[in-house]
Amino acid sequence: MSLVDENSVWNRLGPFLQESPEPLEERTFGARELYSLFRRRLLLIVANVIAGTALALIAAVELPKTYTARSMIVVETDDPNPLDTTQAQPNQQPDKSRMDTEADLIASRVFASLVVDRLDLIQDPDFNTYLPPAAAGGTSDSSGGVLSQAVGLIVWIPQKLFSLVAGSGPQDATSLPPKDVQQDRAISAYLANLSVDRSGESAAMTISFFNDDAATAAKIANATARLFVEWSRDNKRQDIKDAVGFLRQQSTELASRIAAIEGQIAKYATEHGVSSDPRDDLLRASIQQANEQLSTARGEYTQAQARLAQVRLAAKNGDTGAGVDPLLTSDFLTSLRNDEATAMRDRAQLAGNYGRNHPLVQEADAKVAAVRAMISQEMLRTIAVLENDVRVDEGRVNQLVKSLEASNEELRQRSLAEAKLRELNNNLATEQKLYDLVSGKLGSLDPFSEAVEPGVRTVSTAEIPTSPSFPKLRLMLAGGLAASLVLALILVLTLESMEVRIRDLRRASKLIRAPLLASIPRLPQKFLRPALPPLETLLSRPRSAFSDAFRSLYNACTRMNGGRSKHVVLVSSGLPQEGKTTTAMGLAMAAGMDGALTALIDLDLRTRSLHTAMELGSASRTLGDYLQGDCALAEIVQTLPDIPQLDVLAPSADDQTLPEFLNSGQLTKLLEAFRLEYDVVIIDAPPVLVVEDAIRIAASVDTIVVVAAFDSTTQEALAQVVERLRFAGGPSIGWVFNRVDPFQQARGALRKAYMRRQQIRRYFFADSP
Repeated sequence: MSLVDENSVWNRLGPFLQESPEPLEERTFGARELYSLFRRRLLLIVANVIAGTALALIAAVELPKTYTARSMIVVETDDPNPLDTTQAQPNQQPDKSRMDTEADLIASRVFASLVVDRLDLIQDPDFNTYLPPAAAGGTSDSSGGVLSQAVGLIVWIPQKLFSLVAGSGPQDATSLPPKDVQQDRAISAYLANLSVDRSGESAAMTISFFNDDAATAAKIANATARLFVEWSRDNKRQDIKDAVGFLRQQSTELASRIAAIEGQIAKYATEHGVSSDPRDDLLRASIQQANEQLSTARGEYTQAQARLAQVRLAAKNGDTGAGVDPLLTSDFLTSLRNDEATAMRDRAQLAGNYGRNHPLVQEADAKVAAVRAMISQEMLRTIAVLENDVRVDEGRVNQLVKSLEASNEELRQRSLAEAKLRELNNNLATEQKLYDLVSGKLGSLDPFSEAVEPGVRTVSTAEIPTSPSFPKLRLMLAGGLAASLVLALILVLTLESMEVRIRDLRRASKLIRAPLLASIPRLPQKFLRPALPPLETLLSRPRSAFSDAFRSLYNACTRMNGGRSKHVVLVSSGLPQEGKTTTAMGLAMAAGMDGALTALIDLDLRTRSLHTAMELGSASRTLGDYLQGDCALAEIVQTLPDIPQLDVLAPSADDQTLPEFLNSGQLTKLLEAFRLEYDVVIIDAPPVLVVEDAIRIAASVDTIVVVAAFDSTTQEALAQVVERLRFAGGPSIGWVFNRVDPFQQARGALRKAYMRRQQIRRYFFADSP
């Protein structure tokens, strides 16, 4: 093939091969995938379900039987506290807190110790495990099943070894621990088998007891209910007795305190002179009147001070206007001020006529000074009158304040005494009321302290159970079936998540970035009959899906070669047993049937399986003879009788040609000789991941076909094969999906898959098995 032709092929395939790999789609599990998964793993699922159900059946038959006996008690309406004086509501249901309390009491170690003592469970080895098992006198079945005996043996061996190492044998009566230790062990064993339940808001509680003996279970369940009723009655009776004793003591103490308080009231009233007297009202009225007088006196005192200040200011400034005090506007002061004004006017006229030093002017000045002196004396007298009024008002205010303070102090002392007296009276009333209450409650409790009804009563006794509560055959079978199904599903999904074998064509194509050339179905076969050999199937059933797949492969290889007449194809796989030899043989037969002169060469010289698969005889000359130049090419090939256009070079076991010749230049000469003689040359090469032969041959071919087996070849192996061939500089690469079930291509629900099968069978009816 010329360089131009080869470049044209790579140009057509380059965009597909060189593009960056697309991210693979996430694997999802829908209905279609689950159906396919269950089909593949059906044997594993069925085996797991059968094993799980069988184990559940064996466990249900062999495990020790446990019987459950149930008795029922009812909690009565809430009992009030014996010292509570409030009236209880009729028909009041017990609340949740009381029901929970009663359940906790039944399961308490205090009550459990009472049951253990009454039933003498400390002597029963089932409860007191310190006792030797041989001392057991119960009626339980000691034979047990095979599984029970096996479990008992497994438990007994470590105990025996421990006793030998520790140097202690079975405990006898002299080596038993103290009685309180044995009792604690019996209590723990009793509580471990006891259950107390109630349904919803019901006031009834169910006491359940589990034991391997039905009679023992019923006996202990009934004893538990009966003893709890008695225990509740005894506790209530003791509570009432304690309440009566407390009330009697309180009654005596209250009578003594009442007598003492009455004496204190009489003595205090005498000493302080207080009683319920209306004199307190007169005292408060006098205080109120004194307060009113004090307020008036303080007002007058303030007014007098204000007049004094106003007069002093007016006297200082000489103000005689309308806003001054009336004392400053008296007739005498008015007459003096008029005289002053006349004298000043006359003096001014004289001074204007005679001058300032004239005797008449000096006489006028003396007259003015005299008038002013008289005005000053009158002002001082007026101020003295006002000052006296201020002192009188001040003294009155002080006197009223002292009188009011004395009255308030008297009222305060009387109020304290009255408060103390009222406190004593209140204490007396309280003690008398408490005494009456205690006496009334004591009278209602004391006569009936012995006639007490318990807060609970038994409404149903336990009958001896006839069937075990554990194990239940149907329940365990259903549980085993469900558990095995779930386990099988988990196991199948786990295996599927770890599975890397190729089943999806699209995922594989995206993984290796190479085109899928054909999907070759698995060989058809009848029920319970082996499939025909590939060669016989290709020859006898040319219209079957198996034969048609190779024709599709040949057409795809022709298109990859650009339709040129000369074409060398290498067929290989990653690992052996993936169908490369069958694929090479089918491809060569399809090319020969199409009319192309075809040569099929087996270069897998380590196995040489093509000779057997093609059912060939011995050639006249060997490949070694041809390589040594002793014969022509036509002497080493064999022609298939049914396909005259197909020649096969399949060295047999007698051929001494070694695989090392693939590393020499003789391989290139051999291929060039075949290229000249034939239109299509198919090479069956060794697996790529086993030996390097296929990598060396890849440089001399036009197309490489990589074979991957359905549900056998892994994604990693296929990716390594393609990567190694590309790294070696091989030509265009395509891959074939071998051993595919065509019916699985339906990829749908059951009906769709069935229709697909029918379509395929009708189409290939003549050649279908």
